[in-house]
Amino acid sequence: MTIMRIGELAAAASVNVQTVRYYERRGLLPDPPRSLGGFRDYDDRALDQLRLIRSVQRLGFTLAETTELLATGRRQHATADLQAQARAKLAEVDERMADL
Repeated sequence: MTIMRIGELAAAASVNVQTVRYYERRGLLPDPPRSLGGFRDYDDRALDQLRLIRSVQRLGFTLAETTELLATGRRQHATADLQAQARAKLAEVDERMADL
């Protein structure tokens, strides 16, 4: 397991350090453990979570929708709920494309 500081995590996920902090404040990323020196220590799971958030946003989900998706995904047997949310977003995107 790789331990990263916030700058390393941000660089690995191609985001700004402020983005990581913002996602933490919004509850999209869990608060990481701190080193004895008070630095945030992130692991590979945090990097995966950050990449997932960015991917979901690229698909057109808002931060509120992303928060909801992540909460749904944390529940056991949430596959049907996730699929329903993804289908709803796809319908919304199709509607936008038709408007264009």
